[in-house]
Amino acid sequence: MWRFEQMATNVNVRIDKPSDSGMEHYVGLEHLDPDSLRIRRWGSPDDVEATKLCFKKGDIIFARRRAYQRKLGVAEFDGICSAHAMVLRARPEVVLPEFLPFFMQSDLFMNRAVEISVGSLSPTINWKTMAVQEFALPPMEEQQKTLQLLSVLESQIETLVATRSAAVRLRKSAARDAFSRHYGATTPSA
Repeated sequence: MWRFEQMATNVNVRIDKPSDSGMEHYVGLEHLDPDSLRIRRWGSPDDVEATKLCFKKGDIIFARRRAYQRKLGVAEFDGICSAHAMVLRARPEVVLPEFLPFFMQSDLFMNRAVEISVGSLSPTINWKTMAVQEFALPPMEEQQKTLQLLSVLESQIETLVATRSAAVRLRKSAARDAFSRHYGATTPSA
């Protein structure tokens, strides 16, 4: 059994003036997709004003507000994020850094996160409470084997998401073409 603070570090580097951070990416909770490890959208630090958190490539951005939405993502770039998130970094002596996000997506972890959330309108997780939660982790060799399988499945999911997105764009284009041809509608310029 491991306390969560033995598995991950809470990186709490605050940025008071986002527009002066020198970063190019801002990740708000609205940019995190439920049940996805990938961050597909982001904004600009110039668009936000309040204090934010700094993250580095490879860090996990976990939405500590409304944990029932199951939002977390692995950063593929450096940036700043909402202060309503936790920036977490795996402790590699206990858990493989690539394994930790999959573990955090599990029902075991997410159910616990929801249980320890406080507040009724916008339930939020406190790091001190999360830090002492205990979880069983498989040995490193088993983490590695499980990671291989989960990585293949995650890759397949990403392929399906990209294929769906392309199909939606194709359908919209075909509909726009058909309606403009048959009904004389004009297509707005891009």
